[in-house]
Amino acid sequence: MKKLLILTCMVFSGAFAASAQDTPGISAQERATNLSHEMIRDLRLNNYQSTKVNEINLDVAKQMLAIEKQYAGNQEKINELCNGVCAERDLKLENVLSTVQYNEYFGDRKNLVALDRQFMSDTNKSRGGNGVASSETASGSSRTVSIN
Repeated sequence: MKKLLILTCMVFSGAFAASAQDTPGISAQERATNLSHEMIRDLRLNNYQSTKVNEINLDVAKQMLAIEKQYAGNQEKINELCNGVCAERDLKLENVLSTVQYNEYFGDRKNLVALDRQFMSDTNKSRGGNGVASSETASGSSRTVSIN
C-alpha cells in the first residue's frame, strides 16, 4: 500500500514538474510588438518609423529577456542592466523619431516601461509563470506610474 501511495505521489509530482517546464514564456517578439503598438499609436509613427521602432524594440526585448533570465532573483541587477539597455534604445530612437515625437516619447518613457512590465507580469501570470517583479502602481484609468 505504501509503495502504491509513493508511486502515485511521484507520478503526480512528475506531471506537475513537466507542466511547469512546458509553460511557454513570453517571446521577445510578443514583448516588442506590444510596446511597438503603444508607441506607434501614441507617437503617430509613419510606416518607416514603425518598422524601425519595431526592430529596435525587438532587439531591446531580446536583451531584456536574456538579462531577466540570467539574473533571475536579483531584481537590482536586472533593473540596472535593463536601464542601460533602455538608454541605448533612447539613442537609437533619437535617430528615427522627429524632434517632436522624440520629446513626446522621452516624456512618456516611464509610462511605456511601466506598460511593458505590466504586460510581462500579466502575460506570465496568465501562462502560469511567477510574473515579473515591478514597482509600478496604476491610479484609476490614467497611466500614471512611479518607477524607482
